Amino acid sequence: MRPREGGGEITNKTLGKRLWLVGGVGAAAAFTAAAALGGSPSAARSGHSGASANCSKATAKQLVSHHRVNHFALPNPVRQVLCGPFTGRGSEAMAVTIGAPTCWPIQHWAVFTLAGGEWRLILDQPAYLVPPLIAVGSDIRETTAVHRSADPRCFPSGGTRARIWHWNGSRLVAGPWKQVTPADTYESGNFKTPSSNIVCSYFIQVGSRASESNVGCVVKSGLKPAPPRRPCQDGGYAGDRVYLGVTGRVQVPSCAGDPGPYVYVDVARVLGYGKTWSGGGFRCISALSGLTCRNKSGHGFFLSRESWRKF
Repeated sequence: MRPREGGGEITNKTLGKRLWLVGGVGAAAAFTAAAALGGSPSAARSGHSGASANCSKATAKQLVSHHRVNHFALPNPVRQVLCGPFTGRGSEAMAVTIGAPTCWPIQHWAVFTLAGGEWRLILDQPAYLVPPLIAVGSDIRETTAVHRSADPRCFPSGGTRARIWHWNGSRLVAGPWKQVTPADTYESGNFKTPSSNIVCSYFIQVGSRASESNVGCVVKSGLKPAPPRRPCQDGGYAGDRVYLGVTGRVQVPSCAGDPGPYVYVDVARVLGYGKTWSGGGFRCISALSGLTCRNKSGHGFFLSRESWRKF
């Protein structure tokens, strides 16, 4: 399942008139931010004077690298830049979301403020973010996915929640969480072939989101023939996995930054040869020759150590 983006129908209509436009700020704003942070070493990490004073994606990329918050070492880690007076009246600050080459594409965000001609990191926040970050006046609204105790890492089912970050005069503080979208009703699990060479995960949604159900499988020995190699901006070549929605054709990702369903090899139940798993419009049959899965549209795939195909 691809993670949802923009949960809670949050739009940019909430952006206030006081937002700084990208690249537009005066020296007075920098002076005010410096005054607000002066004498408080705990309020910010050391600054970076080599970056441009502009609030921009290019500046954000420099800062993310300098402060070592590009945890996956992506060549282009910046996903969103939000500019505004988030660190006090008249200040210039920049909220940045940072990409991850995994099943959840944004797992981190940070806030920098311009003080004394230098950008300083004042917030380094891990989060399973549901983008985008939203400016609410001079505050920042963060929306995240909610993991329930039995959820697989890639499939949070507790809906989404949001909170407001506000500058208290010395640092950004988070307000209480408020639920935005309700929790899902779902069934999930994992199975593997007796050889453990093929491991699959399924996520079956119930009710209005049933169309988001999916099955994904990884072949440890790789897909043969291998899918075409394409340049990967995030992660590396992924020539070992396929995904199937409840309708439509098989999807074969070119790049990935995690092991996919194979991470569950130790806990997946064995689907013995001659046995069948079915659910949510899917049906998978394990055989000595390999594994065959199809959806309610009749599309699917065959996987084995020697070969694979989609239909």
